Amino acid sequence: MANRSQQFSVAVHILCFLEFNKEGRTTSELLALSVNANSAVIRRIMRKLTKAGLIISTLGANAAISLAREAKQITLLDVYRATDEDSQQIFMVHQDTNPACPVGSKMPYLLDKVHTKVQTTMENELSGITIDQLLKSGVVELQDYKQ
Repeated sequence: MANRSQQFSVAVHILCFLEFNKEGRTTSELLALSVNANSAVIRRIMRKLTKAGLIISTLGANAAISLAREAKQITLLDVYRATDEDSQQIFMVHQDTNPACPVGSKMPYLLDKVHTKVQTTMENELSGITIDQLLKSGVVELQDYKQ
């Protein structure tokens, strides 16, 4: 389920759920139910979040998962970078264009400039949104659900 294009959104889902359920005990099985995915997929993404310092998990009979820092300190850019292990670009620029063509010879250069601008804009936007803000934005009515 969670291929590279979905890992970011699943990771955000995990972090939002951890904040939502911070008073309760969260397991990978519980997260898998919320995401509607296999718990192995959840654990794979959790390893990335742990490596990035975004979550902490304990082992054993009372194992639990929690945020490593406050939700207002975790930005969507942090999540993007945690799940973007191969520095995946927004789009790939075709490099094998015809060098003799007046259009083809310029395409890689022109699109590289566009890509850089789009990537920078996206990262700036993601850096301004926290997990806390996302939950408080009204997407999830926490009080109604937790009762």
